[in-house]
Amino acid sequence: MIVVRISGGLGNQMFQYAFARALQARGQQVTLHWHSHHSKSAHNGYELDHVFQAQLSDTIPLVSQSLLKHWQAWRLRKIARTREVHELQFQAHFLETQTGYLDGYWQTEQYFESIHDKICADFDFKPLTGPKNLELQQQLTESEACSIHIRRGDYTGHPELGGICDKAYYNNALKELDARHPNCPLVVFSDDIEFSKDLLKGRKQVQFCDWNRGIDSWMDMALMCRCTHHIIANSSFSWWGAWLATSHGLTIAPNNWSLKFGTKTDICPTNWLTL
Repeated sequence: MIVVRISGGLGNQMFQYAFARALQARGQQVTLHWHSHHSKSAHNGYELDHVFQAQLSDTIPLVSQSLLKHWQAWRLRKIARTREVHELQFQAHFLETQTGYLDGYWQTEQYFESIHDKICADFDFKPLTGPKNLELQQQLTESEACSIHIRRGDYTGHPELGGICDKAYYNNALKELDARHPNCPLVVFSDDIEFSKDLLKGRKQVQFCDWNRGIDSWMDMALMCRCTHHIIANSSFSWWGAWLATSHGLTIAPNNWSLKFGTKTDICPTNWLTL
């Protein structure tokens, strides 16, 4: 049995699930372990079954659903725990794992690109609710808008993730967008709307999506997927918003994803523009 740890926010959980799904597709018996009290498991708790149409724990079970699997996972965690040391880099040997407890983020599509269609099918969002979401969803089906994700909040002052997607990054990204798709409407998803409004001051056709909070935050990602183009932050949340989009437009991402690893990462697909 292989146990894959689930931790962090929704975007991280999706990477971990996709990695586990790839192991399962290779014939391995895989379960997921949600360790809720750990500091890495903040945000909105285990979200995968809350966000998507299918109960993903029916596809890859949680160890909590079985006392036997819970005991086996606990044992593997103690005697066969392997941590992903080189985060953001593809390490093919992990796909050859036969048994053990795997603890990491697995943030590259190279782990699951062979089952692309399965991942897209699994990550089929539940219907949006609320008049603002439904109105914006309709607007996005009738236009070729660009999502722009501006994440500050927990990133402000962060020793590894903070300061990367600064004003210079977004201004350069907007220049690239304007050169390729002039007059493209923007839909802004941010936890700092005042900063975002200052950054985009003077631009026309800008809409701010600022109403999905807490357990409804996933609706921002679902709306991002409806956009044609994307300017993402160094965030797994907007990474998935761009990757799951059905319109294959322009995606702009930061070349430097983490101050710890610099530009030596495999997180961005080769067809994305990195700045």
